[in-house]
Amino acid sequence: MSVPARSPALEPWRDPAAQPFVRIEGVTKTFGKVYACDDISLDVYRGEFFALLGGSGSGKSTLLRVLAGFESPDRGRVLIDGIDVTDLPPYERPVNMMFQSYALFPHMSVAQNIAFGLKHSSGGARPGAGEIRDRVQQMLELVRMPQLGNRKPDQLSGGQRQRVALARALAKQPKLLLLDEPLGALDKKLREHTQFELVSIQERVGTTFIMVTHDQEEAMTMSSRIAVMDAGRIVQVSTPAVLYEYPSTRFVAEFIGGINLLEGRVLGHDGDGDLRIQCDGVGGELLARHPDPLPEGTAVGIAVRPEKIDVHETKPEGFDNAVMGKVRDIAYLGDVSIYHVQTEAGAVLRVQETHVARSSQPHYDWDDTLWLSWDAASAVVLTS
Repeated sequence: MSVPARSPALEPWRDPAAQPFVRIEGVTKTFGKVYACDDISLDVYRGEFFALLGGSGSGKSTLLRVLAGFESPDRGRVLIDGIDVTDLPPYERPVNMMFQSYALFPHMSVAQNIAFGLKHSSGGARPGAGEIRDRVQQMLELVRMPQLGNRKPDQLSGGQRQRVALARALAKQPKLLLLDEPLGALDKKLREHTQFELVSIQERVGTTFIMVTHDQEEAMTMSSRIAVMDAGRIVQVSTPAVLYEYPSTRFVAEFIGGINLLEGRVLGHDGDGDLRIQCDGVGGELLARHPDPLPEGTAVGIAVRPEKIDVHETKPEGFDNAVMGKVRDIAYLGDVSIYHVQTEAGAVLRVQETHVARSSQPHYDWDDTLWLSWDAASAVVLTS
């Protein structure tokens, strides 16, 4: 399966001539017998907003600390802009880090917090007082807080403190900015607003960002590419759209967005080349598209996103797949209703209905009998 190609200028990882800005080569880091990072190799390109996405214990924070220089790898190396920084201490790397807690100094004003790193620069000539003052004002304007330089952190909202932390991290003009769960301290509504604000700032300054997050929506919204991590390894690296539409493993399919994952075995191919798959969970055969032929009897997963499934009150015609079930659970979310529909064979499929007309109630009720249908091309076949 392929996705539309975009300009190499917008997606440098598609350009064979492009050189990685950050290169991680075979990095392994252990704590006792636990592999926090297990032979990780990864390329990040200049100007990317890159996300390391995974659950607790996946290794994403350890990898970020290795990039920052707070942890030394047991094996492997890290290169930034062509320079091996593996053995360099944090203060000698062209890197800055924005912490989840923001770590603002409570006794200092906003302007003093932003200026702190400039006044304590190591190596090279330190900027003069006038240059620091100009740089601080430039950062305040960048984060849209030009009149708040004299305030203390406790006089700011959570979103404003987040922007001050970002301004301080960018003030020294690092080549690489590392963000550790940057929006974790914000409430949901403010977090959603700040996601777009962060991306806008990153595009304006052009600095390469690498962000750690466990929030899949945050990663999908903000990132040019995402590395999904599990148990110290990178499972898949791609754009948000490819990860969502074409997950390479069961883990990625289940971790990114809502998914229906059915187990089956290959029976053969139909006349159009689609796989015929016996799925005991729905009590019959399903059709699914796959780019490569698979031997008969191969165990596979069939992943179908809830929004790819159409809902009918009577048996539909003209669809590759149609299964019947009863509504067991309903969740009304305002813009959509979520239904859990159980087939006679026992599988439970999650489907959603978008509310295009104004209504205060879901369209269907508990124990309603529904038919669910989807095309073969809407299903992803997973072999691992």
